[in-house]
Amino acid sequence: MKQMDKKDGMSKTVTVVIPIYNVEKYLNRCIESVVGQTYKNLEIILVDDESPDNCPQICESWKNRDNRIKVVHKKNAGLGYARNTGIDCATGEYICFVDSDDYIATDMVEKTYKCAEQYNADIVMYGYNVVDSNGKKVKECIPKPYKTFYKNEEIQNYVLPNMIATDPNAGDEFWMSVCGGLFSMRLINGANWRLVSERDIISEDVYSLLQLYNSVKSVAFLAEPFYYYCTNMGSLTHTLRVDRYERIKDFYDRAINECENLGYSEEIKLRLSKPYMDNTMAALKMVLQSDLMAKQKKDMFMDIVKDEHLHRVIKNVDMKKMTLKKRLFWLAVKYKIYYMSYSMVGMRI
Repeated sequence: MKQMDKKDGMSKTVTVVIPIYNVEKYLNRCIESVVGQTYKNLEIILVDDESPDNCPQICESWKNRDNRIKVVHKKNAGLGYARNTGIDCATGEYICFVDSDDYIATDMVEKTYKCAEQYNADIVMYGYNVVDSNGKKVKECIPKPYKTFYKNEEIQNYVLPNMIATDPNAGDEFWMSVCGGLFSMRLINGANWRLVSERDIISEDVYSLLQLYNSVKSVAFLAEPFYYYCTNMGSLTHTLRVDRYERIKDFYDRAINECENLGYSEEIKLRLSKPYMDNTMAALKMVLQSDLMAKQKKDMFMDIVKDEHLHRVIKNVDMKKMTLKKRLFWLAVKYKIYYMSYSMVGMRI
């Protein structure tokens, strides 16, 4: 593969990490979007997390076609650790992550690299499109901060809080995902940062980035949806993890504790109520969609909405900043009008 000419001003290597598990239907689409980038000086690391399908063979085939591609076959340990393997193997000056059932715009690396170099940014953040199982774009999410570049105390006062939970007056929500940014390896190596495993803690992206942002000194934004997040609507399952709500509580408590250890503000801790409440609502919907008997569904639902931990968290949340349906639902929970919350949770909230 021909390397870029120095005169193009794009001499630094960008590492793209693709963790892979059981996605043979989508893997070629993902890799094609990466090898076809307008920015050519890439190191592409395919991390096969002991995939049981044909993904290992697909990876090897791509390695033989493009000398920028490295393949790592590892024992299965989950998404977080697969990404960490990519970080361990990376030799580029910048790094980004693409999940193997998603794909990226052809100019993503070029534009984010130029932005990172222009501002000497630790991270360049961007938006994403949500694509359904038919390939149709159903939603566009673009960050719209007040300005393009933030540094030093602005990171803790504005960027991080709005990543966790957006102030409705501050534009569209920033995407708190490792797939939502180009990261400087200078930052990652300096912080000695690695992700936690989703098997250990739910919302592992939020928790891991919460740790990383203690070391972030500069962030730039590009108001473009470079990433294509693909949903597989045909894979709806009625399997219920009975410990899901307990894991949500554990995430919240550990995140709050991490904030205290890192000296984060009360505002950042308060914003963590949003992912906690969003995850709880999702868990409640899973209960109602499960194959449990009607009485079992209702009993499990009531156990969650009556939980003291939940009521402690929502006690100080400003409901006025929510959409009307969400506000009504959470007010019903807060004031213990449980029959109303039960009837509402099946609605599109």
